[in-house]
Amino acid sequence: MEPAGPGLELISWQGWSVTGSISAMLILLITILLWLLPFPRDAVLEHIANPEQRRDIRARLGEGGVFSRFMASMSRYDDWVQRWFGRRWSGQAFERCVAIAFVFPVALFLVASVLAGYNAGEIQLGEILLFIFGAVMVSLATGWLFRLIYWFLRRMWSSIGGDNELADIVTRIVLGAFAVVFAFAISFAVASSVAGEVSDVGTVLFAIMGGFAFALAFAIAFAFAGVWAFLVALILVTIIALTMAKDFACFLLLFFVILPVLNALIDWVSWAVTRFHIMVIGTMPHSIRGYGLTILVLMADIVAALSLVVILAAILPIGLELADILLSVFGRDSFHWRSAAAQAVSTPWGEGLFVTGMLLTPIVPTVALLTISIGSLFMPLTPKSRVALAGISPLRYDAESTEEDVNSDEDAVEDVPPGELESRYAARIIYLSRLWYIPTLLVSIGIFVLIWWTATLSNVPVANFLYDLALCSTSWGHGECHWF
Repeated sequence: MEPAGPGLELISWQGWSVTGSISAMLILLITILLWLLPFPRDAVLEHIANPEQRRDIRARLGEGGVFSRFMASMSRYDDWVQRWFGRRWSGQAFERCVAIAFVFPVALFLVASVLAGYNAGEIQLGEILLFIFGAVMVSLATGWLFRLIYWFLRRMWSSIGGDNELADIVTRIVLGAFAVVFAFAISFAVASSVAGEVSDVGTVLFAIMGGFAFALAFAIAFAFAGVWAFLVALILVTIIALTMAKDFACFLLLFFVILPVLNALIDWVSWAVTRFHIMVIGTMPHSIRGYGLTILVLMADIVAALSLVVILAAILPIGLELADILLSVFGRDSFHWRSAAAQAVSTPWGEGLFVTGMLLTPIVPTVALLTISIGSLFMPLTPKSRVALAGISPLRYDAESTEEDVNSDEDAVEDVPPGELESRYAARIIYLSRLWYIPTLLVSIGIFVLIWWTATLSNVPVANFLYDLALCSTSWGHGECHWF
């Protein structure tokens, strides 16, 4: 494998050994981040046993009007995001965005690398399908192994009389530390592979071990000190990268400092804007006027997300141009980001996928909002949802009950807990209803695809505009701008 230089050669086929090793590390990082997410700790059965949470379950199954179900889903989603991110503009929210931002460039790098190998004829479709199957199996095995280890450690902790709340705190601290370690190790391995310094599993693992050795020095500090320790780590990595004479150091700077931080900054704003819109939706009245205003707010969130994509198209080149200036001061080669940007204009969904994907990260909060909101409308269409609703309703309706019966005043009836059989049946239907999030996710993504397709058919030069914006925002560094 020939070394991959900066610019157009940033994305090239690195071989299955490199791709597989980095993919395994990325799966571990994603698993850790998922475990840090505030998913409901209680099972659906326990939610059904709780009177307040049972109301939410009944709303998901179709009790009340369409707008009531929509508002209930927004309230539930807002509570989830609040527990994960904290306050909208808090340091905790930025930390979460940084953690997520490590996944984007590496995942896009892997996808673009596989596409490059396929387009060059170096790999076949069957190999890609087999690799995807293997990645899915590794993901399932990793999740199962994490659950097994967690169960075993909790049993041991309980056997010695340990406090469960303290155990959760320690677990989150340890996982947070390992997330930083894995993030740096992946960045280390990717930088090594892009620089052409690794070509087999052994050298990739050696690169990963080097990343572990360096990252472990500040991982625990990051877990306790948070964003400040992480900023110190970024400064240290930047200094080390600037003093090293190899392409590896430049790409380490790219994947561990520039891309995650700049993307996290815009994603932080994007999540804050979307959460503000969720708060506004929560104040809407249950009327025709409220319905119309809610649609306008959702449209405003889409516009805001696209606006942040434009802003990111200017900020990322500025960061890269500043990095180029630093590299030139230290006598290092630059990234030649303009060549990569030009490639993204010509083939945005092919060889330029890496750049395109990095620019689209601000739409993730909006896609999540649309997925949750649209999904809430379809959940009552889940087979047997009416039967499940009848089993856990204050009034024990049968499957032939009319909608007027279900929507009658339930406050006058004591909301007694349902029986075990009814609860288990309702829990199965709730789990089944979550499958609606798959097609609604595709619909949410399709909204942005439709916007792109409409702009293309209307001969609106979106890609050229973003490229010119990137050039003009950094013209102070290279003197090139097509607008003047």
